[in-house]
Amino acid sequence: MVKVLLKFSEEITDQPVTSQVIKEKGVTINILSAHVGQQGGEMLVEIPQEEAEGVIEAFRSRGVKVELRKLIKVDKEKCFDCGACISLCPVNVMTYDEADAVLFDEEKCLGSTCALCIDACPVRAIKLII
Repeated sequence: MVKVLLKFSEEITDQPVTSQVIKEKGVTINILSAHVGQQGGEMLVEIPQEEAEGVIEAFRSRGVKVELRKLIKVDKEKCFDCGACISLCPVNVMTYDEADAVLFDEEKCLGSTCALCIDACPVRAIKLII
């Protein structure tokens, strides 16, 4: 699966863009997070790897800006397992293991669409990467 950030402008929010792409491409798209209103918005989706190129092009042809998800990375050298990031994460990416070390599940991470953990980290051990 490929995680893709879709950015909808104000001009296209009244159109059924996502359903059109799903119908046209015959692909299942998993919506991980979405906030789209009359002023525009964003949607983070997962697209099957083998269908990604065609789906991305279909969104772009309808005026949607498409970005591949930027990832969050934890520098375990700097991290001292304080847990400040754990309580803020809306999808429970960070957890404690049995030794009270913070674990990070990159597959669950919403990446740059959320990034609450970056500001929460007192030692800046969490970074946004490309």
